[in-house]
Amino acid sequence: MIDYESEFPVYLQVANSLRERIEAGEWQPRKRLPTVTDLVHEYGVARNTMMQAMEHLRSIGYVYTIRNRGSFVRYGADMVKVVELGAGARSFSRRASEDERERLELEEDGWVTVIEYADGEVEVHAADKVEIRGPRT
Repeated sequence: MIDYESEFPVYLQVANSLRERIEAGEWQPRKRLPTVTDLVHEYGVARNTMMQAMEHLRSIGYVYTIRNRGSFVRYGADMVKVVELGAGARSFSRRASEDERERLELEEDGWVTVIEYADGEVEVHAADKVEIRGPRT
């Protein structure tokens, strides 16, 4: 589960584990996650580590927190498209064009993530609904 010898910080390992559980549907959108205390006991990490993991999940849009109520799932696997970049592919974010705002139902100041594949194919996604992953090693 947690590899203390890993090059990745423990809080990121915990956040990735929680994200995978969300993507697998263990916790549905708008449903409350277990308390930080319960997750600390489950993962065997310090409270501060779990708080960092939750902050990371908030920063990438997977959860939101309501004071005195807990943390809730914002997106499930059906709401965030995961794109794995292969060799020669690249991604970047920019403000959405008028057509993209209309097609993707974005607000006036909406952003998109553009993915360009090595074969020339281009995909455009709402920036808050796509996760870009590099190749697994």
